[in-house]
Amino acid sequence: MRKTLITSISLPEAIALLWRSRRKEILRFGERYLRIQMRNQLRREVTRTYNRIPGEKFVITTTRLTTAEYDTFHYIATALRVSVSFLIYGLIKLWQKPSRRAIRRYFCSNYSATTTKWDSEAGFAEEYLTFWNSDRPESSLPIAL
Repeated sequence: MRKTLITSISLPEAIALLWRSRRKEILRFGERYLRIQMRNQLRREVTRTYNRIPGEKFVITTTRLTTAEYDTFHYIATALRVSVSFLIYGLIKLWQKPSRRAIRRYFCSNYSATTTKWDSEAGFAEEYLTFWNSDRPESSLPIAL
């Protein structure tokens, strides 16, 4: 069994109910959505963006993510200076489009990090996220490899 982490995310109330009931199915679109997000430029010299809609009631919901899913979402969120909740909300909106669900594309991803030096004198760490096309749906696990 893969190790899972429990984390909290903020979603609109109605979307949170959908996320709780369809999380695994929605996460199968993870690589596809994150590849779309990575077409955006890295954001620097800006504050983090959160998913807020005026007048919408948001709730905090706990969710389980595999360690690979957790690391991947946090890596992209950090690079784009957005919250993980913002990414997951966008993923749910993509999943809600029937035209997007009609065509299945199978991608796998692998997050890795290398620490060259991390001590009181200096910090050198590198993170990588690699995607590749997979012809087999069973190998297209939700971000976790």
